[in-house]
Amino acid sequence: MSKEIGFGIIGCGTISNWHAGAISEIQGARLVGATDVSKDSREAFAEKWKVKAYESLDELLKDKEIEVVCICTPSGLHAPIAIQAANAGKHVITEKPMAINLKEADEMIATCEKNNVKMAVISQLRFTDAVIKLRDAVKKGMLGKLVSGDIYMKFYRSQEYYDKGGWRGTWKMDGGGALMNQGIHGIDLLQYVMGDVKSVFGHAKTLARDIEVEDTASAVLEFENGALGVIQGTTSIYPGTPRRLEINGDKGTIALEEDSIIVWDILGQEKDPDIVLERTKSGTASNPTAFGIEGHIKQIGDMVEAIKHNKKPLVDQYEGRKPVQIITAIYESSRTGKIVYLK
Repeated sequence: MSKEIGFGIIGCGTISNWHAGAISEIQGARLVGATDVSKDSREAFAEKWKVKAYESLDELLKDKEIEVVCICTPSGLHAPIAIQAANAGKHVITEKPMAINLKEADEMIATCEKNNVKMAVISQLRFTDAVIKLRDAVKKGMLGKLVSGDIYMKFYRSQEYYDKGGWRGTWKMDGGGALMNQGIHGIDLLQYVMGDVKSVFGHAKTLARDIEVEDTASAVLEFENGALGVIQGTTSIYPGTPRRLEINGDKGTIALEEDSIIVWDILGQEKDPDIVLERTKSGTASNPTAFGIEGHIKQIGDMVEAIKHNKKPLVDQYEGRKPVQIITAIYESSRTGKIVYLK
C-alpha cells in the first residue's frame, strides 16, 4: 500500500465537493480523479480540483493508484456501483443511504465480504461533539433507565428542488422521500444512541409535493431495551425547523438541536463545564447544502485509519444497513396498516 491512499470520486454533483474538500484536508489521503456520466461535469470537477477526469467508471476502477472510491451519485445507483467497485478490489465510501432497499444492502455487504474490502456509509453526524457526548452519557447510564427517544425533522424542500434534481422524489432513484433522503441521518442517530429498534408503526403520505414518495411521515417505535420513541420527518413544512433529537430516561433528559446541545438535565448532577448549551447556528432544515465539511473530514479520515490499521470504520456497511431497515419497515407499516417487527 502506498504511503498516501488514493481516492476516486464517482459522481460529480454537489456533494462530491464535500468529499474532495475533505480528502484534501486529510493527511495520508490524496484525490486522484473522478468520473461522471456527464462529460462537462467530470471535466469541470477535474479542473477545479486539479485531478484526472475518467471517461468511464470502468476506467476509474482500473487505475491502480485508486484504493478507495467515494460514491456521490443519486441514491438508486449506490448499490450497483459499490458492488462493481468492491469486485474491482476497491474500498468503498458511499453517501447515504447505502442502498434503497435491504436486498441491495445485503448484496453490497456480501460483495464486500467476498472481496475483503472495507465500506463506510456517510453518517457524518455521528462524529460531532454533541452526539459523542450524548451517546457517552447514555452508555454510562447517566440518564438512568431509557424511557423514550424521539427525532423530529420538520424540513422544507420546494417543488423546484424536486423538479431540478429529476431523480429526487422517485422510488427508483431516491428510494423514498422525507425519511430515506432527508431523514436518514437523524434516524441513524436515534438508533445509534438508543440501540436497536424492535418494531415500528407508521404513516407515510404525500401531502404537499408532486412526487412519488412521501413528503410527510410519522412513526412510533419500540426499542429492544423497551423504550418507546417517535420519528417525524417532513419536507413539506415552511419554513422548516432545525432537527431535534431528544433522549429521556428516568433520571435525566438530553436534547440536541442540529449539532448543538440545548438541554442537559440530569437528576442530582451539576452540568459538566465543558457541556455548553446553545441554540444551533445553522442547519439543513430549508437548505440541503447548509453544512460544513468537518464531518466528512472526520469520517473519511476514520476510513483512512481503518485501511491503514486494518480495522472497522465507525459506520461500516452493517451500521449503514440499520437506518435503511428502519425506514423500509415504516414504509411497509404504512402500506399494510400493521406493526412491523424488525428481524
